[in-house]
Amino acid sequence: MIGNIQLKVCGLTSAADARAAARAGADYLGFILWPKSPRFLALEAWKKLAPDLPAGPKRVAVMVEPGVAELSSAVAAGFDFVQIHFSHTVPLAVAAEWSEFTGRSRLWLAPKLPPEMDVAAAWLPLADTFLLDTFHAGGFGGSGRTGDWAKFARHRAAHSEKTWILAGGLTPENVAAALAASGARFVDVNSGVESSPGVKNAEKLSRFAKNVGA
Repeated sequence: MIGNIQLKVCGLTSAADARAAARAGADYLGFILWPKSPRFLALEAWKKLAPDLPAGPKRVAVMVEPGVAELSSAVAAGFDFVQIHFSHTVPLAVAAEWSEFTGRSRLWLAPKLPPEMDVAAAWLPLADTFLLDTFHAGGFGGSGRTGDWAKFARHRAAHSEKTWILAGGLTPENVAAALAASGARFVDVNSGVESSPGVKNAEKLSRFAKNVGA
């Protein structure tokens, strides 16, 4: 934690980058198990990586609309939390199945919301934590596009009993403004601290953390 702000660094693909994230103050390390991501890390590769990861930060499996077998494999692999990105059109019964399998305290729901849409009331009982990322028609997160900070602030105020994570286009240059505008107390950074997809930049990580705490 940096001050009173929690930090997740996502899209990690190496132990060296995970250690750099931990040194910068990351509370959570995110590993993307979705094959279509440029930061994809196969589950077997993660298992080989896991023994070399820093001990402090929690480990988060990032998935997209997983089936039960896929979700089961991730949970069994030793992740502390599961972050699931999904289209707003996914049936409620499917999301409820994810929640039942992981437990609401371990599940981070990341609905893909068109600009005019808010988090559905029916999703709220399924998880304690929600991540709001920038809407990107062609994908799920990691676009580098800045999110809607006012929308985030509105959700956080309306449902203060939940943990809300701000994601989407955060960089060392804009994170202080994002925190001020959104009221976020938990941020998720990915492309904004990279040299190239899946390769983190230690200098950017350090500047990001410094500006989170400014």
